[in-house]
Amino acid sequence: MPKLWKDTVEEHRRDVRAAILDAAWRLAHERGIRGVTMGLVAQHAGISRATLYKYFSGVEEILVASHAEHVQEHLATLREAHSSAGTPREGLERLIDHYAEICFHRGRAGAPDTSALVHAGEQHQRNTTELERLFIDAVLAAQAAGEVRADIAAKLLATYILHAAEGAGSVGSRGEAAGLATLAKECLGSASGSTGPTTRH
Repeated sequence: MPKLWKDTVEEHRRDVRAAILDAAWRLAHERGIRGVTMGLVAQHAGISRATLYKYFSGVEEILVASHAEHVQEHLATLREAHSSAGTPREGLERLIDHYAEICFHRGRAGAPDTSALVHAGEQHQRNTTELERLFIDAVLAAQAAGEVRADIAAKLLATYILHAAEGAGSVGSRGEAAGLATLAKECLGSASGSTGPTTRH
């Protein structure tokens, strides 16, 4: 197969897959999983059912795949936020801010049955491990630079600020979500181990 044609075919497949994932996720958000059928997904994606089955075997498989891609996009955003910062502490604080924002929006997207489906299984565990590793490494870097408290193990401190940021998913406004992020940053303290307000950058 000529390279140009191969690239065109691959691009078409990616576009079709993206349309399927988007259609299924939107339908699940509107109707819940039980209200979504493969026929509806095909209709909203603008393809035939026969084509849909070439990509996925069922609605739940589509939703898990869609969520996995969302998570990878979020992880890429978090890595960029961290790496573009001037100092390790700034990078860690950006991680907290961005993750709190992600959790705030996540708390308003998707029906409960959809959330239960995509937050279970091996894929979810891999995503969780990747996220935790990102925060642990960021805390370690900030501790090594002497910019945050070192009286608490990096893994424990990372776990604490992760859970604090995740609380943004259950608050009522973006202002409250930002407030939780600020509290998490204040808990980073200083190199001496104090827990005073964070240094403003």
